[in-house]
Amino acid sequence: MAADDPVEQPAGTPDDVVAAFEDIPAVLWAFEGPEHRVVAANRLARASMGFRPGIVGRPIREVAPELDGQQVFETLDEVWARGEPVIGDERRILVDRDGDGRLEEDWYSYTFVPTHHPDGSMRGMTVHIARVTDEVLRRRQAELSAAESEQRRQAAQDVVLTLQRSLLPAGLPVLPQVRLAARYVVAGRELAAGGDWFDAVPLSDGRVAVVVGDVVGHGAAASAAMGRLRAVGANALAGGRDVLGTLAELDRFAGRERATRATTVCVAVLDPRTGDLEVAAAAHPPPLVVRADGTPRWVEVAAGAPLGTGAGAPRVTSDRLGPDDVLVLYTDGLVERPGRTLDDSLEALARTAVAAGHEAVEDDATVPTAQVDRIAALTVERMGWTGGGHTDDATLLAVQRTAEPLAPLTLEVAPDPRRLGRMRRAVGAWLEHAGVGEDDAMALVHAVGEAVTNAIEHAYPEPPADGVGARVRAVLDDEGRMHVTVADTGRWLPAPDDPGGRGRGLMMMRGLVEHVDVAAGPTGTTVTMVAPVHREVSVGSYDDEAAVSGLRGVDRELTTTEPEPGVLAVAGPIDTGTVERFRHGLLATARGGARGLTVDLDAVTVFSSSAVQAVHELRGALPGLRLRAGRGSVAGRVLDLTGLSDLIDEVPDGAAMA
Repeated sequence: MAADDPVEQPAGTPDDVVAAFEDIPAVLWAFEGPEHRVVAANRLARASMGFRPGIVGRPIREVAPELDGQQVFETLDEVWARGEPVIGDERRILVDRDGDGRLEEDWYSYTFVPTHHPDGSMRGMTVHIARVTDEVLRRRQAELSAAESEQRRQAAQDVVLTLQRSLLPAGLPVLPQVRLAARYVVAGRELAAGGDWFDAVPLSDGRVAVVVGDVVGHGAAASAAMGRLRAVGANALAGGRDVLGTLAELDRFAGRERATRATTVCVAVLDPRTGDLEVAAAAHPPPLVVRADGTPRWVEVAAGAPLGTGAGAPRVTSDRLGPDDVLVLYTDGLVERPGRTLDDSLEALARTAVAAGHEAVEDDATVPTAQVDRIAALTVERMGWTGGGHTDDATLLAVQRTAEPLAPLTLEVAPDPRRLGRMRRAVGAWLEHAGVGEDDAMALVHAVGEAVTNAIEHAYPEPPADGVGARVRAVLDDEGRMHVTVADTGRWLPAPDDPGGRGRGLMMMRGLVEHVDVAAGPTGTTVTMVAPVHREVSVGSYDDEAAVSGLRGVDRELTTTEPEPGVLAVAGPIDTGTVERFRHGLLATARGGARGLTVDLDAVTVFSSSAVQAVHELRGALPGLRLRAGRGSVAGRVLDLTGLSDLIDEVPDGAAMA
């Protein structure tokens, strides 16, 4: 090689080379050997570790043990084994930035590049890392705040996910001593319908059955076969079949046609009161248990043969879950990776699930993200990082036996309309704590508010002696039904001559919940409401924000604005305490009927019978009155029930939701 070859020329003085390396505006690491021993770390790399001592010369696993279970070390091992670079974009990682044991969640983009000795053998790798949290958060905020972002998302919905959502459960039951969470993602490399499914069925004896299965193949035929098998399994369990009986029903059905043969499935039945667990599987991967103490264990299930192949019945395994243990069922798409053994993948799954469920993350939400939700969301997300993403559908169903059953809700409400907001907030917070999904919680909060409003308005010509206008009690039964009673001790006045006036509240309750019963007697009136409750599941998306969501705006005060002439935008609750402000706002904006008026109700969080009555009265006084409300909004649902839908100029659901 020529002496003047630029490669052979000095890189600079040692001090200048070190200074240039130190001042590069990114995290730079250099590792050597299969243990990834740190041989160089620039200033930002050391700062990212909280300036903890003794970084150089130690394996990165010892330097940053908090990264275990987050698929970082596995990616380093993959680069070492394959000798090929790996690039990651906007990965969510927990780091101990201050070195005090407190983990903080950030997003990073990185490049891992292998390095070699002169003879071509592997030496180690260089790692370039950039923190992109600010950019990610800014982009997400911009996407959330832009209406066109939602329109693009809706337009991009593929028919594949629409098909999968129609065949999988729309929600999981909410139970008093079991917390359930599920996640399904479509294959990353081929967007095609798949045969994965999951289900959860409350049984009449207080137990709950859970199922995860996988039909061979992709496409509409596999999805259709999955839907049929899921229905057979759910019907068998609801009809009283045990684990083996359910598998026998599935096996008989699977043997009838080619599309369902060789399906794998795992069925488990849990008694949440004792923790007793029965499990049986047909050629399905073993269930994992994440113990309450943060350690994993496997349920040793005899796998048996796939369904429909004529093999004998599998054996049932008896096990037991301790308080707060989490049972994890999944399909093989979560763990199958090219070039990785199944044992290695199962070990990675166990580490990832444990880390997801036991990371000490500070959660600013009123109700912190449940452990079972983090396990379902983050395990599927992180297991897709290595190997180029999920090459097959991936499904995970997590089942937590909670240490204590859900305690009933009991409230005493004063006979004062100004206390209705506080009552709704208390009911909403309890439902959120129970894990009830947003749609079911919204309906229950609204129905309870109507019942309490009726008691306050009609039961007491004179103030009650004990100062209590209504007593609210809510109990969740073992089959996932919420039982709510609203009782007063007053004596209802005869209804005035008002066509549809007082009866609208009862009609609204019956439109919002499954069953309403009113029992009136000499000592008071009791309204009983029953509604099955569910929590949403995420199908086809990594969006972790879908795992847990609160009641939006339920505690807001009523506000009115006039964004343009003749348009009144209303936000917050319209009940007996705020209806007069609502009425006056309409009359003032319409100038007593002198000009047309459009009222935007999409951000209204409570639309009570008193609000319905006000609109019925004002539609005659304001001939140009029009309403805006999405069909899925609070006001839109109520207006449909109360004969006012002809006034609606519909807006897209959620387009202006508070």
